[in-house]
Amino acid sequence: MRPAATDPSRGGLIIFLAALFAALLAGGAGAAAPQTKTGESGRAGEIVSRLQRRYESTRTLRADFTQENHLKTLGRVTRSKGRLLLDKPGKIRAEYTAPEKQLVVSNGKRLWIYTPRLKQVIIGDMIGYTTGSVPMLFLAGKGELSRDFRIELVEEGTPARKGGAWKGGQPHRLSLRPLRPAAGIKQMWLDVDPENFRIVGLSYTDNFGNKTGIRFSNIVEGAPISAGRFEFEIPPGMEVLKMPSGNQR
Repeated sequence: MRPAATDPSRGGLIIFLAALFAALLAGGAGAAAPQTKTGESGRAGEIVSRLQRRYESTRTLRADFTQENHLKTLGRVTRSKGRLLLDKPGKIRAEYTAPEKQLVVSNGKRLWIYTPRLKQVIIGDMIGYTTGSVPMLFLAGKGELSRDFRIELVEEGTPARKGGAWKGGQPHRLSLRPLRPAAGIKQMWLDVDPENFRIVGLSYTDNFGNKTGIRFSNIVEGAPISAGRFEFEIPPGMEVLKMPSGNQR
């Protein structure tokens, strides 16, 4: 196997998953109050606490997603969609269905990125890949939002109404800045449903000015997911590349 070349789109896949787990796998029902800007610590702390309690009790999750990448370094915008499966701690399956098929799978230890068009599989050791990365610590269920991020309540959400104005409502919007250097993430925003405290959207910027946004729909929590969905068998005839980070075997 030879090392994988750097590819911004593939890097975006991994950072997206890391950032998502930073929200979904955060423990912290008894965590300290988040560090927020003056005047918003109480409300932001309440939202974060309820968000973390919800996902602390959620083991599995299924959702459809749409993703938009603004690649400043390449001067272009890409859009994609697919389905996401999560089983904590650390199990991921993201099936990209458009504009082309791509599969990202992790069993919590090993990570595979499969691109059928290129007849290529990139593999990495997830344990080694997460070392030193604040967002990736959440893959092992070892992170806390209030401990690892400076959190601000950017916009107060409103529940949907049956009549009158603002029928559709709007989510709470939280800004999160890593308190310590985080691989690939400069700032992250979470959109949180004000009624059930599910994450309905996520966006982040990296250190190069690129921005990724994800919206979730058809969310199902607690559904049974076969363990085999988080394993991957390399098809014959594939080029196999090593991920540049982590210790490979």
